[in-house]
Amino acid sequence: MKIMKIKGIKRKNTIEIFEEINIPDGQEIVIEILYEDSTTSVSAESQFWKSLEKFRQKQELESAGIEPEIFADVRDSSSGREVSW
Repeated sequence: MKIMKIKGIKRKNTIEIFEEINIPDGQEIVIEILYEDSTTSVSAESQFWKSLEKFRQKQELESAGIEPEIFADVRDSSSGREVSW
């Protein structure tokens, strides 16, 4: 079994693949679908910060000689300014 990651977009009952895939015609495949749920109220920024904190907790940075203070004031955690189109 080989695993390959490809991107595409759903249009009605069709999935359009963004790139050529090298699989013989007639070959059976299994598709796992990952997508962003636009109905959730959690912003992408919020998800980023949660992921960053999870990363910092998961990695044993202090045992690698990296003190938590090194990350202080590295990024501004504010959402920034409003941009109108």
